[in-house]
Amino acid sequence: MVLVAAIALASACTGEIGAPVAPTDFSARTEQHDANSPIADPDGGPRGRLDADEYCPPPPPPMTDGGTGPAPVDELEPGRLFRRASLALRGYPPTDLEYDALDAAPDGSAFVAAFVDRTLTEPAFYDQMFELARDWLHVPLVAATADVPEYGLPQQRALIRCPASSAHAGKWVYYRFDDGACDGRAPDGSPAAQITIEPWWAPGTTVDLIGFAASTEARGISDRTGTPVAISCTGKPEGTCGCGPNAARCYNEENQYPGYANYLPANPHAHRRLASEEPARLFAHLAWHDRPVTDLVLGAYSVAPTVLQGAYVMQGLEGGAMQLLTDDRWWKPERFVDAPRDPHHAAGDPWAWREVAVSDRNPYLLPDRDYKYDPRTERGPMRGIPAAGMLTSPGFLTAYPRERVRAARALEALACEVLAPPSERAFNVYRRDPAREGPCQTCHKRIDPAAIHFKRYMASDGYSFEGYGTYYYMPGIGPAWHWPARWRTGVYPYHAGAFAHWNRWYQPDTALTPVTTGQIAQNPEAVFIDFLPPDQSLLGQISDGTVGPLGFAKMIVGAGAYDKCVVRQLHKAVFGRDVDPGTEAGYLDQLVAHFLDGERKVRPFVKYLTTTDLFRKGR
Repeated sequence: MVLVAAIALASACTGEIGAPVAPTDFSARTEQHDANSPIADPDGGPRGRLDADEYCPPPPPPMTDGGTGPAPVDELEPGRLFRRASLALRGYPPTDLEYDALDAAPDGSAFVAAFVDRTLTEPAFYDQMFELARDWLHVPLVAATADVPEYGLPQQRALIRCPASSAHAGKWVYYRFDDGACDGRAPDGSPAAQITIEPWWAPGTTVDLIGFAASTEARGISDRTGTPVAISCTGKPEGTCGCGPNAARCYNEENQYPGYANYLPANPHAHRRLASEEPARLFAHLAWHDRPVTDLVLGAYSVAPTVLQGAYVMQGLEGGAMQLLTDDRWWKPERFVDAPRDPHHAAGDPWAWREVAVSDRNPYLLPDRDYKYDPRTERGPMRGIPAAGMLTSPGFLTAYPRERVRAARALEALACEVLAPPSERAFNVYRRDPAREGPCQTCHKRIDPAAIHFKRYMASDGYSFEGYGTYYYMPGIGPAWHWPARWRTGVYPYHAGAFAHWNRWYQPDTALTPVTTGQIAQNPEAVFIDFLPPDQSLLGQISDGTVGPLGFAKMIVGAGAYDKCVVRQLHKAVFGRDVDPGTEAGYLDQLVAHFLDGERKVRPFVKYLTTTDLFRKGR
């Protein structure tokens, strides 16, 4: 029946049945109908039929002389301009009611201008900026470190409830390696430890821990290597050591195999998904709160809900910042109720994407904007590396597990660099430095000056259980992460994983490791030099000596590449096409100048784009 009606309507529209139909002009109208109900009558009642007078499309505009398409118009009619603005700012077309309001407005252009102003302050604009950044930055999900769902990043140990059949039903116990605890027995037959706490995942409530999870002992036993050994309980829930105050070093799992809730990206609260989304959420946060978009890579802050802030805290604890065990600012709502947040969550909501000073969660990500450290001449541990927005987020650093991959992706996404080899060229023989030898040097001479800034973060080569057990080294930083000379021997257990990578690629007198053999002999940690020496440059910029990813960010911003790249992405979002930096260099320069005049803020720049002649023209 519907197919017959549609065929009849199509014929009516083309004039094949009876006289030609003069359709009503309702260009770009989007009908919102329930697929299971009759088509609604404009007056509110069901019609159950198709009316050619209302539903035939208008005739196409006249063709140009060449017959290649509709003639361009200097000013889109309000209906089409309204649709364009809605798609650009919200990602979906106007509704019927909105079109009706446009039809009733005395001035269509003024109506659209008011719509733009209003939409720029609505949550839909935040959502559109998030979707733009997620596609643009395209940070992948952290890969599994062992069998799924073991992906490492939380660095917390899983707790489950004791079964209903046990003596201590409902109490929380370690998922692995504590048999008998739910019946109140320790392995030696003594009563299992118990403790009542306010857990970080449910502030304002109390829960009972039992067994090793409840231990508050300063010493414990670990059999990680297969042989029980005595260890100090320094905040890590290893072996028989407990979860710590407020169970900060553990996470709760309900009614499923531990780790899957954190791992599956279909879960909007999955830790792994949140880590991947953080850079895009930070961009949307900057747009929503009118912050300069350079804070995406230069800022000392980021945004994260409670569970993701925990990843920063756990890394800080791994580095020896034991004060974090009793710091409740990341999980108690009253401590973050005033934090700027996304528009979809209330103040104090643990799931809000709220602003946080990164150094408050991981003190080895420094607030200092100019921290310098030269391992060739300085000894002792670094204080840390400066926080650099998305570039020091755990999702970005862990999703790209090597420094050159991080650098290549950062250059492509944030400086709009195109890394491609020449079609034909003769190269010198490759021996040991891909930035100066062999066929890969075309890209590596651009990648390695960036990659040098991303060297001080890498996963260990070890076991992992539902997020616990994988460690992330930040070598040469703080009291815990060091690189003694024996690690460079390559002898077990330093023959695989991060150790093998560092030993193979961090070779003296290369672009990635510009230190001498003698300097390494004096200080093995000199191989982790992470700033660009003055005899190298990146995008024509000479480093000011700032270490880590922030040093990289300063140079792409200083070169102007970052601003041009952001402008191109925003132009693509609003106009549906990129700006060619070769054939449209003058146009791009004009856009960037306007962007800079607006203090690099997204909202006013997007508003400007919607007022340009180009936005109001079309075919």
